[in-house]
Amino acid sequence: MAKIKITALGIYTELIENFKIKEKIGSVEIKLGNITAKYNGKDAIGDLLQEWLGEWLISKNYYFRTKENTQEFPDFLLSESDTTDFLELKTFNANASPAFDIANFDSYCTSLLIIPERIEADYLIFSYKMTNSELSIDNVWLKKVWEMASPSGKDPVKLQVKRGQIYNIRPSTWYSNRLKFQPFDSKNDFLKAISETHKKYPQCDQYKKNWLKIVKKKYFHNTGIKL
Repeated sequence: MAKIKITALGIYTELIENFKIKEKIGSVEIKLGNITAKYNGKDAIGDLLQEWLGEWLISKNYYFRTKENTQEFPDFLLSESDTTDFLELKTFNANASPAFDIANFDSYCTSLLIIPERIEADYLIFSYKMTNSELSIDNVWLKKVWEMASPSGKDPVKLQVKRGQIYNIRPSTWYSNRLKFQPFDSKNDFLKAISETHKKYPQCDQYKKNWLKIVKKKYFHNTGIKL
């Protein structure tokens, strides 16, 4: 049977409206020998939900691919193309603010020089609750990177920084009504903020010369669309 092509929006809609994922209750178990134990932690939930989503896509006969290196971007490719239809899954505890990494900063900057279409990737985001070993999905969002990233008081983009070294791009609490810094309005605003960040940190010396210009030129070359 031929696989069904579906977009990230189609997956989001199917999960919310037809599967009704927010009404489902689940659990996580480990079985070794004849002993089974229920898991009530949170550290492994992100990886496990990614595995679950893959199985759900298979059950629906939807087309998708994954990279051989499962740590490599993206989590799912929804077409035969290696430059479009990227889907990333992000998860966080609904009782706290989003604490996941959007991307490693250096890897993200480098990848945009090669595949600037990555800026169009879709992010499917689950907030979950784990109560007495019962797992539930509290909310689901479908976002672009600039819709969940934001400036911070210190930097043009909210970052994880340790001892003056940038590690990761971090999300805002985009759904809050009390945000001091709003998510970016457009992909161009986000890219400009990344470029401004390069000027602040010595580790970004390799990007300080024409990074934004190169990304825009490559994007136009690949897509025929001007940023």
